[in-house]
Amino acid sequence: MERRSFMKAAAGAATVWPAWAAAAPAADRPARRDFLVRGGYVVSMDARLGDMPMADVLVVDGRIAEVGRNLSAPSGAAVIDGTGMIVSPGFVNGHIHLAQTMQRGVSTEHTFADYYSTLVLKYSNRMSPDDVRLAEYVGALEQMSLGTTTLMDWNREAMTPEHAEAAVDGLLDSGVRAIFAYTIAARTPQGSDAPLRRMLEHARSLRVGRLSSDQGRVMLGACLPGPDFMPLEPAFADMRMLRDLQVLTSFHCAAPIYAQRKKGLIATLAQQGLLDGRLQLVHANDLDAGEFRLAADQGACLVSTPEAELHCGHGHPAIWKAARGRMPVSLGTDIPSAFGGGMMTQMRTALAAEIARLNAQSFAETGKAPAAKAVSARDMLGLATADGAKALGLGDVTGSITPGKRADLLLIRSDSVATAPMLDPVGTLVLQATPADIDTVIVDGRVVKTGGRMVDPRIEPAARELRQRALRMVQRAQQA
Repeated sequence: MERRSFMKAAAGAATVWPAWAAAAPAADRPARRDFLVRGGYVVSMDARLGDMPMADVLVVDGRIAEVGRNLSAPSGAAVIDGTGMIVSPGFVNGHIHLAQTMQRGVSTEHTFADYYSTLVLKYSNRMSPDDVRLAEYVGALEQMSLGTTTLMDWNREAMTPEHAEAAVDGLLDSGVRAIFAYTIAARTPQGSDAPLRRMLEHARSLRVGRLSSDQGRVMLGACLPGPDFMPLEPAFADMRMLRDLQVLTSFHCAAPIYAQRKKGLIATLAQQGLLDGRLQLVHANDLDAGEFRLAADQGACLVSTPEAELHCGHGHPAIWKAARGRMPVSLGTDIPSAFGGGMMTQMRTALAAEIARLNAQSFAETGKAPAAKAVSARDMLGLATADGAKALGLGDVTGSITPGKRADLLLIRSDSVATAPMLDPVGTLVLQATPADIDTVIVDGRVVKTGGRMVDPRIEPAARELRQRALRMVQRAQQA
């Protein structure tokens, strides 16, 4: 059946499904309680603790209290059986346009130009606040089901304060740990910064209100078009206006597919005093080694989305160029309108891409394959956990199984047909396990997935409502 015919038929069928809000009563997030994860293979991603077979993790009031063997469960604490499980830190997704969950599949065949002209200009800007709230909620649940416990939501759909409030509602309700990167609108064609100032004022109110706690589960960030999408001076003016928010600020840059790509951008940002530890560069595929060193020296971080970059023409992922320059790096999934699969997919894609590049380079230079792999499965797991958290400024909060950090944990089966026999736990996790092997997900000390199933009872009606709204959106876009 042709895509358009399918959409028309499905849209008619969707109208008989109950609305999410009416289908199930509001449910609180899972209750937090003290618990002991007993007897798992702990991959702590903490260099001081290392890996610990047959170990326990004690969680008290949402925080990791102790890691070791033969720990005692406090009175009243639950015991989670970790036997036959890999116990890992939760994954950190450093870049996702989460509200695009409502457009899942629209960009399957898109080039980058198609994506921008269709998804960004016809779909994202037609979402209502209720659309955004639901898409954020469902998208966050999906991410958690795939093992992501922390994400950076680059939210271009937060076009108004009402949209932004709705996005925060969805994130808070889902239970995920997140940085909500508020869209800071571009200036008007006439050069007016009035839209930007209105949204900036609302961002300030969020920063001192709903998202005020530095230890809160949802924190404020900011995102903006950036210098590769507009003239330099207004881009710099926008960045200066954002500095007093004192939050992580992100923009896409330095990919050859960007029509207004600015060569020498990193040095220019440094000269302008705009390159610092609160700046996240997205993609940055064709920066050179010196530019990465300069960015690292000033404290900036990189996020790479390897699957999207390889598909859309950004170039080879810059992960290892940046890392060699000592730049903090995280991985992200990018656009749900085209790509799914969570962080397991990104780890494998990035690893395979880099090994293929190094193999080709070695054959070209010596006529032989490299004697050893220069990138390991543990390197990739670090980018998806501890290193990724550090790049987002959350290294003291999450990313490793370290006493004192918040309890963001995964229990991954090692006895399934995909993972048995577990001869190398890290290799099994990175290169063998599938999302179906993620048995338990814990965020901020709350169990959100157990026995392979999410515990929130609203998931199915929410997914049906998302489909209904999405199909109506497709019809509106086709009629525009």
